[in-house]
Amino acid sequence: MANSTGKNHADQRRKGLAFLDELRQFHHSRGSPFKKIPVVGGKELDLHALYTRVTTLGGFGKVSEKNQWGEIVEEFNFPRSCSNAAFALKQYYLRYLEKYEKVHHFGEEDDEVQPGNPKPQLPIGAIPTSYNYQQHSVSDSKTFPLLTKTK
Repeated sequence: MANSTGKNHADQRRKGLAFLDELRQFHHSRGSPFKKIPVVGGKELDLHALYTRVTTLGGFGKVSEKNQWGEIVEEFNFPRSCSNAAFALKQYYLRYLEKYEKVHHFGEEDDEVQPGNPKPQLPIGAIPTSYNYQQHSVSDSKTFPLLTKTK
């Protein structure tokens, strides 16, 4: 809890910004930089708070195994209208924090692709950063070849 001077709040903000800088450097070194902080429920997701909470519960694997994403959502005070918040948190954790957790929390080797090498593939079930609308464009002649008039 922040005291009347707001010292704790300022300290938490400073830690959060330092964490984001380190996380950005981590992703940049792996060839998977990110420019924007993800938004859930109309507000930026506090990646530091998410990382801290998930690692406190034992990490991504344990949280997923015990299906605790719903409990974590409650701590972020998202609007009730944000019905997919648990799914979004899990996907954003996969995208931004899971590899960082393995290296920095569990001390595993960082065996990912380094700069200059091809970009690593997204994990299964990850949310892509762009959408290919062209995959839905099919000409009418290909869709309805039998609907042409014949005599």
